[in-house]
Amino acid sequence: MIEKHFISPWGFGNNDKQMFSPDKQNRIEYFDLIEFVMGSPLAGECYWVDRNSKMYLINKLCAGPPIWNTEGNKVALPVWKRTLLKGTIQKLTIVDIIKNELTLYKKIFRVLDLKTFDKNLVTGIDSPIHNPIAFQFDLNQEEVEKTKRI
Repeated sequence: MIEKHFISPWGFGNNDKQMFSPDKQNRIEYFDLIEFVMGSPLAGECYWVDRNSKMYLINKLCAGPPIWNTEGNKVALPVWKRTLLKGTIQKLTIVDIIKNELTLYKKIFRVLDLKTFDKNLVTGIDSPIHNPIAFQFDLNQEEVEKTKRI
């Protein structure tokens, strides 16, 4: 019997197709993936690796898996944040490989399962296991928390 590998926030790896840009020139790479709470989705240090194999730190507590836009010049990733008022939450980060820029958005999520990224629209499911909610996230309409060069 052949077992299929399903990519989800609970199971993904650096060799998964979704880690690579459509042209295979860029990739996302995770290190030291852990469940930081028993049964939680995975988290780890995450890097964008460019066509010259140069590595750029995205965040020390990224979730996944990432999703590339259809043009292959941006990638969306969930990041974990610990807050005093809301506990552990996720936010969406976009890495623009043309501008070498990382954008973190203000909107709060429980657990992101990203499905598509076309032009400036990211779709997915927030909390795919417990009370799932489908969402559409328009990068042009959502409030930015911070932007930085990488």
